[in-house]
Amino acid sequence: LDSTPIYFTVEDGKTTTKTVTNKAISGILIHKVNAITGEGIYGVSFLLYDSGNNPIAQETSDDRGYVRFEGLEDGRYYLRELENEGYIPDTQKKTVYVKSGETTEVEWKNTPITGQIQVTKISADYNAMNGWPAGTPIPNTVFEIYNARTNRLADTIKTDKNGLAVSKPLPLARYKIVESKAAEFYGLDKTPIEVEIEHAGQIVKASMTNKSLSTNVSIKKTGYVEVMPGQLVRYNFTGIANNSTTALESFYWRDTLPVKAVRLQTIYTGTWNTPGNYKIVYRTNLSRDTWRTLADNLSASKNYVLDASPAALGLAANEYVTEFMAAFGIVPANFRQVEAPRVDCKALAKLTGGTQFVNQADAGGVYNGQWIMATSRWVTRVYAPSKPLPRTGY
Repeated sequence: LDSTPIYFTVEDGKTTTKTVTNKAISGILIHKVNAITGEGIYGVSFLLYDSGNNPIAQETSDDRGYVRFEGLEDGRYYLRELENEGYIPDTQKKTVYVKSGETTEVEWKNTPITGQIQVTKISADYNAMNGWPAGTPIPNTVFEIYNARTNRLADTIKTDKNGLAVSKPLPLARYKIVESKAAEFYGLDKTPIEVEIEHAGQIVKASMTNKSLSTNVSIKKTGYVEVMPGQLVRYNFTGIANNSTTALESFYWRDTLPVKAVRLQTIYTGTWNTPGNYKIVYRTNLSRDTWRTLADNLSASKNYVLDASPAALGLAANEYVTEFMAAFGIVPANFRQVEAPRVDCKALAKLTGGTQFVNQADAGGVYNGQWIMATSRWVTRVYAPSKPLPRTGY
């Protein structure tokens, strides 16, 4: 910064030009790096001495291993490393020359004092999905290893066929191990464990277990066994649940209507055992590829009565609902209904006695990119007299 005032005069019709110069900052930029990997080393302190060996400043490396000393005058300086956990210390002073307007760059390497981390993963119980008994080594489990002090990722490892995952050589430090991807048919356990590499060549061993995972959803559809043309038709939905031992994404339950026999009138949403919000969407015969929203931000703890008649939905004269769906998003394990949902429809007046129609409902969710689904169907007959009534005469 040059705080010297600049004076000038503005004249009519003329442009006054002034040139202001600034002197570039002089300083030292140290890059503290791992001599093996070339990665920057965090948290290393350096002491700066003037030409007379008097300490004048102290700075610590940032998360990329850089240390900055700025605003220095021309001349000779000395640098000394103060501390460097997990690395062979380099305590020898280095001489650095600073020129006016320039930044002197210094790459300072350290050889790490290393050890290793080994993680063994085994099955905590019998897994009905793959038949593995408790104690079986689990392959393909991925772990992330973080430096416990800086929270920087140090390594990513995966278990082999023997359930063993081995890290690369790591500097002496305390580390946090977090499971980032579970093996197929096992639940993810993100509970971190901490270990410490305390001396050169040390192999720190940790053993972890995973509980088996199962996926299952359910839904049951029931309704009137027999109806007459033009009559109310009621369907009940029970057992809608995520019976899995893990959360499912994109969870839903849906009803596909027998549109040749009934028209949707009213939806009773029911209630659910986990707080949250969801929405009801529907499709019509004129919008088969587009979901329309009937109601949004519904509370899982409230039972709503939704008018879904053609008049309430503003449908065209030749338009009717073909299916509707409750969309919940992510639901936890054991998510299930409390009060059962139900639906009221109206049977068409043109139905022929003795015929029957089928209503289908399904529920499902996504785990690990795969859909887990269940389906239920209900058959309803159209009433027809077994034989004409006799004539009574008069």
